[in-house]
Amino acid sequence: MGVHDDRRATAAERRRRVIEVFDRQFNLKDERSAVRRFGALLDEPRVIVANADIDGLVSSMMLASVSQWRVGAIIDKRGYLHHPHRSPFLNPDSLATTAVGVDVFSLRFPSAANHPVLYGGDVSRAQAAPLRRHDERVAAASVDLPMVNPSLWVGTEARLGSAHALGMPYKYPFGTAQVLLAVLEAVGRPPRFFDRQFLPWLVANCDGGVDTIRTYAWNAEVWWSALAAVVGPSSQSEALYRLATTQRPNEFVDADHRLRYEYPETSPNLNGKWNLRNTTPRALAAVTSLITDLSGWPDPFLDGVSSLSTWQSVEPHRDVLPVSGLTKINAQDLEALLVEASSAIHLNFSVFKERGTALGWMLLDPAASSLIQGDVPIEESDVGDPEGVPDADALD
Repeated sequence: MGVHDDRRATAAERRRRVIEVFDRQFNLKDERSAVRRFGALLDEPRVIVANADIDGLVSSMMLASVSQWRVGAIIDKRGYLHHPHRSPFLNPDSLATTAVGVDVFSLRFPSAANHPVLYGGDVSRAQAAPLRRHDERVAAASVDLPMVNPSLWVGTEARLGSAHALGMPYKYPFGTAQVLLAVLEAVGRPPRFFDRQFLPWLVANCDGGVDTIRTYAWNAEVWWSALAAVVGPSSQSEALYRLATTQRPNEFVDADHRLRYEYPETSPNLNGKWNLRNTTPRALAAVTSLITDLSGWPDPFLDGVSSLSTWQSVEPHRDVLPVSGLTKINAQDLEALLVEASSAIHLNFSVFKERGTALGWMLLDPAASSLIQGDVPIEESDVGDPEGVPDADALD
């Protein structure tokens, strides 16, 4: 069958699975549900390990507005920046009880994220065992640690295609911010949306949600409608769903123009997709200030965003393991790589231009060795300077 036939054939099962897992994981009466367990952490002293993009920043600021959690480490595509004295990475053995990932996924600490993390599928007998053990380690960690991750909840498998309801084309297609908002609303800790002109667009468009709902409606709408429904018709999640699904063709563009008119000094630090133009301390400070002006949410960084210039920068060991061609790797080396990945501070499946879908990970240690030789590709994202936005030189 063609891709369109696959989408039609899997639609009913995909919808059933999403409804089933959301109903289960958002069930506050079930002490095993991920949402109840994650909500229980909000009164614990935790330090956020955040992804250095707009999704990670917005999500962290929402959390900072309803808890005492603050960001002590930020991860980008090449490494991480962390607080010199209060970073959770200073005591790696206690990460499970001191850290929480935001738009970052690890088997070492609780997290709210959106990344596919399971191999699944089927390979030759020799390679099947290491992949199965990887998936089992992920599943075991999700039992031990609260993990808000819709792709993990539903069981998205990186090795499956469009013919399978659990295939990668049907992964949760939005950002961490949209699901985290629903979680906070469900546990009675909703962030306030004082601004209704720009802030709803900002949260809705984390990881490109405003475009995704139009371009990938065959997958996206079932996820977002379920997020809205599981919280309720009077929720902010419902309002964002309605905003995205009823938008005029140029409505976000109009909002972008108004934002740049009203905030001429800070808005140029967002690109045309409202992601970060770059991840320098100056850019992060400007965007944090902009979001605070819109929302009233506090500065989420330990000692304030202005202290980022004093944080320690680390370029740790990174590696990737492509989904295709696994039969060329002997089972012992494959096992060693996947065991290494299980100790990562961030891992997820991404799509790379040259390697296709691959599992990428980042370790805490900058000196770790790798079994795969050659340059490690950089994960693609829309952080940067797409066409049609102000010249980056203006931000130097």
